[in-house]
Amino acid sequence: MESVNGGDVMNKRIMIAGATGLVGGRFFSRVVADADCSEVVLLGRRSVPELEVHEKVTPLMTDFSDLVERAPACEVDAVVCALGTTLKKAGSRARLFEVDCLYTVAAAAYARKCGASALVVISSVGASPTALSHYLRTKGEMEARVRGLGFQAVHILRPSLLLGGRDETRFGETFGQRMLSPFSRLIPARYRPIHADILAHKIERLVKEPGEGVSICQGDSLGGDRG
Repeated sequence: MESVNGGDVMNKRIMIAGATGLVGGRFFSRVVADADCSEVVLLGRRSVPELEVHEKVTPLMTDFSDLVERAPACEVDAVVCALGTTLKKAGSRARLFEVDCLYTVAAAAYARKCGASALVVISSVGASPTALSHYLRTKGEMEARVRGLGFQAVHILRPSLLLGGRDETRFGETFGQRMLSPFSRLIPARYRPIHADILAHKIERLVKEPGEGVSICQGDSLGGDRG
C-alpha cells in the first residue's frame, strides 16, 4: 500500500490539530500506537507534556492567528483537524467562529503548505453556511473554506452528539447522551449519537486510505470499518 505522497505506508506522518479534545484525543491514542505511522506532529497553542512523551511525537506550538506565515516548515502526509469549542467556553460568537472556522482553516492551510495531501476534519451534522444556528453556520463556512485549499482528498465528518468522557462538562451533550442513547435506533441515522472511539477509528482508516476528492461522512457512514 502506498502513502498519500507515494512512499511506503509505514512512513506516514500525521499532523493533528485538536489532540486534547474528545475525538482528537481518541485518534491520537490510536495513531501514536500504530506502526503505520512514523511521526505525529501535534499542532497546538500550548505544550501538552502527557502527549509529548511518545517518541514519535513532534510538538509544534504556534499562534493559530498567524500560522501559515510564522510556523516553521515541516513535512507531513495528512492532517486531522479536530478543533472545536462551545459558545459558553468561547465567550462570544466571534470567538467561536475564530476557533471553529478560522483556526481550523489555518491549521489545514498550514498542513497543506507542509505537503499534506489528505485532510480529515470534524464538522457537525446540519452544518451549512445558510443554517439558522450560528454554530452550524460556522461549521458550514469552515467546510466551504477547506474545500478550496487544494488537498487531493478532503473528508468532512459530520457527527451528531458525541459519546465518551470529557475533561470538561458540556450540558447539552451530557443531557443528549442520557436522553437519546437508549432510543438511538429510533432516530434517523445522521442524528444518532456516536462514540468518539468509533469516530477515531473512522479517521484512522481515512488517513491510511484517503483516496481522492471530497467526501462528507455522516450517519451510518461514520461507523464503517469498525475495529
